[in-house]
Amino acid sequence: MRLTRRHALSLAGAALALPRGLAARQSATAVRIATEGAFPPYNALDKKGNLVGFEIDLGHAICAAQGLELIWVVTSWADMIPQLLDGDFDVIMAGMGITPARAQRVAFSREYFPGGDQPLGMYVGTHTFQDPAKGLIAVQENTIHEEHLQALGARTLAFATAGKALAAVLDGQANVTFGSPDFLEAQVYRTSRTLTILGTEPLAAGGAAAAFRKEDAALRQDFDAALEQLTEDGTLDRLNQKWFKTSRDI
Repeated sequence: MRLTRRHALSLAGAALALPRGLAARQSATAVRIATEGAFPPYNALDKKGNLVGFEIDLGHAICAAQGLELIWVVTSWADMIPQLLDGDFDVIMAGMGITPARAQRVAFSREYFPGGDQPLGMYVGTHTFQDPAKGLIAVQENTIHEEHLQALGARTLAFATAGKALAAVLDGQANVTFGSPDFLEAQVYRTSRTLTILGTEPLAAGGAAAAFRKEDAALRQDFDAALEQLTEDGTLDRLNQKWFKTSRDI
């Protein structure tokens, strides 16, 4: 199933068309959460077009804890913050790391990974002798990984998704890719030695969190309360163990 730029999925997986320009939440008991559906293990689409991943399970758990009806909205990463501010949905849960620039535009929940390590970026190429500093680096646009490379003055080629950035390396459009270890490690293991991990670098960002319009403080507080509850009862740890291994990154 191919999803275009804006599709909403209910808990049952049914599509729901959403008009643009909705300035406020449609209901006090329903929440529309946007995700990318292209950034495993945080969020992805399975073979039937259903959303799966850590944030999908977490979103369900948060809404269940708060008695909220959940509507998923699948949209492009680059458009998420503008669409949130336009009122197209209420929350973003898409592996979004906290940065000062983003915090000027949106409000963040508490991080999904309490006490987690500093986010990392990982270089992946097709040969162990490749030097990322001397090559063309494929990266997902509008991410902390792209910002990091720009600060380094690296030569980059930006793509709409992390998967497309990785494909650019396999297709020979770029020498290496730079992105999330949580995404890239699994891809390396699935390519039967076609890809090689070249190294990691720390990033100047916080952990993954849900993003809200700043005026929606009550909704953000509800999410924070649910996240605290899910941390205390062990749900968050169980979801981490289910979807992640050792790396922690957005």
